[in-house]
Amino acid sequence: MRSNYLFAALLSLAITPFLLTSPAASKPGYSHTGPTLISNVRIVDGLGNPVVEGRDILLSNGTIAAIGVTGSLSAPEGTLIIKGDGLTAMPGLMDLHIHTQGGWANGVIPGERYAPSYDDDDVQQRLNGYVYAGVTTVLDVGADHEWVVKTRDRINNGELFGPRHFTTGVAWSSAPSGWDAGNTSGGDWAASTIVADLADLPDQVARYKKDGIEILKAYAGIGTVGLQALVSEAEKQGLRVIADLWMLNFNKQIAQTTGLHGWAHTGGFQVAPKEDHEWMAKNERFVIPTVVLGELLAAGRLADEDGSRAMLEEPLIIDIWGKDAVEEFYTVYAQIRDNYYDGRLAFYQLNNFGNLSRFRPNMQENTRLSIEAGVLVGCGTDDVYPGAWPGESTHREMQLMVKGGVPPLKAIKACTSDSAKILKRDTEFGSIQVGLSADILLVEGNPAANIDDTRNVREVFMRGKQVDRQSLKFAR
Repeated sequence: MRSNYLFAALLSLAITPFLLTSPAASKPGYSHTGPTLISNVRIVDGLGNPVVEGRDILLSNGTIAAIGVTGSLSAPEGTLIIKGDGLTAMPGLMDLHIHTQGGWANGVIPGERYAPSYDDDDVQQRLNGYVYAGVTTVLDVGADHEWVVKTRDRINNGELFGPRHFTTGVAWSSAPSGWDAGNTSGGDWAASTIVADLADLPDQVARYKKDGIEILKAYAGIGTVGLQALVSEAEKQGLRVIADLWMLNFNKQIAQTTGLHGWAHTGGFQVAPKEDHEWMAKNERFVIPTVVLGELLAAGRLADEDGSRAMLEEPLIIDIWGKDAVEEFYTVYAQIRDNYYDGRLAFYQLNNFGNLSRFRPNMQENTRLSIEAGVLVGCGTDDVYPGAWPGESTHREMQLMVKGGVPPLKAIKACTSDSAKILKRDTEFGSIQVGLSADILLVEGNPAANIDDTRNVREVFMRGKQVDRQSLKFAR
């Protein structure tokens, strides 16, 4: 839910200048790249299965090489041994609704940084936030097209350090949508996203496919006819389409009429009837709820804090962004609410969003009903809004699911193996199984019993390599 109209309004705000953040203390990277044996650890496999105690996990050549009862595995010479006593191994987390380019202040506040950022230091700081929190796979669902494709490739080839990266490219519409004017990379991608002449669709979709894009994103304003045509052409070329249609999100009739494959947000305006969720499940549609976004619209997190400023005590935020950024957020939060959430001339009020307090409970309830109905539910945060911190927000998403009635193991499943299913990569990564990519998060405690324990991150492995988490921290 994003618009350049909002960018223009935000850029005109008189907001206290922000103390610019600094890059990580050292170049981010790995502390160990050889084989690793994690001994005597608890396993939450990400598939929703019951917790298993007392296991060893051998990581080698980028994959989970073996899993056995503690003491049963032999390790090659030079293997790093990590004692897992009191720790839980779970799959690396996924966020299928991010914006690598930032915007919305890159999760922080300064007026001049509301515009999308092309700066490597800004991008790297966001990437550090994901990896530090154990997010090992992301899907970018909207940015300047040529820039985000190149950035995806730079991340995946190791030029930038970050999680496994997928992208939808720039979003599609039938009218100026807020994304179209964002092109600064010199190409003609801004115009190519407008579904104006259906005869152009085959070539337009082919350009996305050529760039290695597998999921397209349609945006509010595309219209039923344009969306139906886009979905049809995408299917012909082996691609899928997700959509953010604002007030029409999670509308069963839209999905039926257009053949849409999934929603980029669940419905926040109202709770969908149980039969709509059942239809979604029966017809193999998926949804990425983004309950974190609903909470931000509803001002729920700060209301829950009741003035305690709890984010200042959260390592997954402070270690990446520093306390000054968080202090700045709290300082200008009232302006943020008035200027683009709740005020008479705020963006969301001008666009008829009305009472925003209903968004968190409605999105929590829709998520619970979807999971209970058997809908494929993934994990995403739309973490470019002020107060949504890259990486940390994924843990918050799981917490909000659980607070809304979803069992912890199912919330974890949504943010691991089910997200991998949405990407059609569940045979490659997303769960703790022999032969899959060794994307593993070690946390203190048992998140199957207490979802808050996912925050107690002790180690992160990406493709079997031990991340040097210290190298990701904000340089003080």
